[in-house]
Amino acid sequence: MKRSPQSAQHAAVAAELEQVVASPVFGGSARQIRLLRFLVGEALAGRGADLRAPLLATRVFDRPEGFDSVEDSIVRVEMSKLRRALERYYAASPAALVRIELPRGRYAPVFATGPAAADPAQSGASPRPPMDSQPADGSGPLSPRSGFIPDGADGPVVAILPFTSIIAVSASLNAGAPESEPPVAGSTGARSRAVAHGLTDRLGDLFVRAPRVRVLSRATTLDEAEARGARYVVEGSVRLIPGALRVTVKLHDTAYGIQVWGEKFDRFDVDGRLFSVEDEIAREITTLLVTLPLGAVHAIESEERSAHPPRSAYEVLLRFPRWLATFDRGLQAELADHCARFLDRDPDDGVLLGYSALFHVLSSWTAAGRDHDLRRAADQARRAVALEPELTNARQVLAFVLLDSGDGPGALAEAEIALKLGGSLMFTGFLLALAGDWERGTAILRKHQGMAKRYPGAVHHALALDACRRGDYEAALVEAGAIGHPNLAWSALDSAVALARLGRLAEARAASCQLAAILPQVARDPRAVVSRLTADQALVDDLVEALALAGLG
Repeated sequence: MKRSPQSAQHAAVAAELEQVVASPVFGGSARQIRLLRFLVGEALAGRGADLRAPLLATRVFDRPEGFDSVEDSIVRVEMSKLRRALERYYAASPAALVRIELPRGRYAPVFATGPAAADPAQSGASPRPPMDSQPADGSGPLSPRSGFIPDGADGPVVAILPFTSIIAVSASLNAGAPESEPPVAGSTGARSRAVAHGLTDRLGDLFVRAPRVRVLSRATTLDEAEARGARYVVEGSVRLIPGALRVTVKLHDTAYGIQVWGEKFDRFDVDGRLFSVEDEIAREITTLLVTLPLGAVHAIESEERSAHPPRSAYEVLLRFPRWLATFDRGLQAELADHCARFLDRDPDDGVLLGYSALFHVLSSWTAAGRDHDLRRAADQARRAVALEPELTNARQVLAFVLLDSGDGPGALAEAEIALKLGGSLMFTGFLLALAGDWERGTAILRKHQGMAKRYPGAVHHALALDACRRGDYEAALVEAGAIGHPNLAWSALDSAVALARLGRLAEARAASCQLAAILPQVARDPRAVVSRLTADQALVDDLVEALALAGLG
């Protein structure tokens, strides 16, 4: 009797589950095995969307009804352990043709498939078609787009093709090198191929860690990646000659059959530090392509999904760039509602919690901000870090919250952790500067500001304050104007300070009136407001004095 395509899918996943739980990675851990079996069973039964912390607490961990995930962290701790265990298992088993994955911030597992797999119901030597091939009954391709990936896994699917090594010498590669380093006639083919393989592997590792991104494994051509359900395909090439490296990267959108992004990364004096350069370039590519919410992949998704109300937490995250570009009051109210609604559905979505915390801390600097914004931001940031300790955004927002509350050392420590984790380094540089590490923070900020094709104007606030700190008030005024958000208090505040120090007092008073209209409390206690900006107390004193010249205080 011929099995249905669905039963074949379920059998393949069940067989993979048994392989996973029997592996040394799980070491017979009854709790982890029980959790994984329950998650997979519910997803295969079509109940993945119903998986929530209270359900897992009562059904898997024997907690009583009325479970409180804030007081009892067992679910998020065990989910985090399970996610890391699966990552270790598949890192050691790259040839697995069915993968059980747990996207960050989600409870429902995702089942990724390879190009071919043995039918678990048949003998070991008898192959079956891959899960994304045409089934014998003509019912259509069984790709991730046909619903094999459970509900909730609605982020983009990306494939990373193996990077190629170009052995030919490029004279232009040496064009930017120092004059003492003439063009080199020759190529180190073996090292170039090693860098190509290393970049491919490193990008796969970093992309998998990017929230809401699913990475298609083991695709080798663009056509194959498209056939297996990848919307986005990354390909690249490596050219290496003594002392110099060029990496060229392209992003293709298979839905339209076009290249949508391309960039080259040149490095000189690379001999003896190829590993660190390889890692640096891989992190930059990851930031530009898949870092939420400004990566190129998410920008395309945002354009396509903005025509309708958000149907998932991912689509809420895609709304953030529009608000960050304007701080529009109407968009702010909509985003607050969307965040609250989806967090009510899944209060342990660590990714959305982190961005919701950022929303609330930034809202506190707008006219539409409310008294509870900072309290909510602090609570959500700490919960996001507890749920996703390796999520860059969660660490960044916690640093922001600590800075706002006057804990400069705590903010600096969290920013340092965010720096090691990678992610959006522009925002990390912003926070490092405001937390007191001005030179390093502004250097990181300016570097990544130059790389990005679009970024929130609010990051100029750190550069404006740094210019004030150095006494360069003309530069501070330029940076304040580049913020470009009349609804955000920072633009008016930085302008008022710079204009006052330049002796343009009438203009400074006009800017201070605009500032007081956004934040009325600044007229009552300017120091309390300014102290939220930076951990540099000497700068706080200078800003308060300048605001007094502008008519505040």
